[in-house]
Amino acid sequence: MRITTRQYRDGSVEDSDFPLADLSERLKDDTVTIWVDLDDVDSVILDEIAEELHLHPLAVEDVLSFKERAKMVRYPTHLFLTLYAVRAPETDTSHMERREISAFVTHNAVVTVRRGGAFDIDRARTSWEAQSSLLDEGVVSILWAIIDLTVDSHFDAIQTLDERLSELEEELFDDTSADDSIRHNAYRLHKHVLTLHRLALPTREIVTAILNRSQPPLPAVIIPYFQDVYDHTLRVTDWSDTLRDLVSTVIDTNLSIQSNNMNLVMKKLSGWAAIIAVPTLITGYFGMNVPFPTAGEPIGALISAALVSVTSVFLYIMFKRNNWL
Repeated sequence: MRITTRQYRDGSVEDSDFPLADLSERLKDDTVTIWVDLDDVDSVILDEIAEELHLHPLAVEDVLSFKERAKMVRYPTHLFLTLYAVRAPETDTSHMERREISAFVTHNAVVTVRRGGAFDIDRARTSWEAQSSLLDEGVVSILWAIIDLTVDSHFDAIQTLDERLSELEEELFDDTSADDSIRHNAYRLHKHVLTLHRLALPTREIVTAILNRSQPPLPAVIIPYFQDVYDHTLRVTDWSDTLRDLVSTVIDTNLSIQSNNMNLVMKKLSGWAAIIAVPTLITGYFGMNVPFPTAGEPIGALISAALVSVTSVFLYIMFKRNNWL
């Protein structure tokens, strides 16, 4: 497991890769900001950090247990939150990839723990360090960088799912597409959209809580950044709601098309059955020892053949005009 430590002062990196044992001593200086990142979950190291930063046992327990919902909890000595970045499935049969990150936030330190190291913390750190106006704002700006990266992943995923929906709508009226394939892809897409919605909705609640109930209040310079993140979370949740409805519409439409196709098949079968039934009726009637006019004469065979042919052609024309065949 890789542990990354950095100490910032006056908007620049002052020190890095220092041991965890130095945390409590370094944090006595309120003018510094410290960021500790663990690229996986380790109970021994977490206990060491918890002792140094006086982290709440319930928060540490939350990191060690697997969760499926973003959350934020305020404890007397720190803020704790869990977020999930996502990656849209690359194929129709793959799954939505979730990347969990938990963070402990004190007044001048942030400890991030990434389950399996999948969350791209280097991208969040680069984004934060590139905002020179935010570096002096300390831990709250680091918190913004982590949430911003999470919400960006949600936005990218919902765009990908929307493109998948457009492709599915085109396949819906393509005669060469298999009905089973459309139905399976639609159900998988619906599941992906629902998963994303369940992750994005609590993330929006977290951003709302940070904007409206932060103590102390957010610095004025950082508020527009969190408002921008909130706008993105709102768009993702609204977009996911719309996609869920559209996917349900695609499923219903596919079932309606299948039902209509079945009705067309039944109409054709009924039409051909009627065409076959009339000659059968004629020949069967006179086959029950019922005297047929001109029976035994050559013209009799011609008359019976003509009668069968005329009625069959008449029925075919009538069914064709009414789109039964």
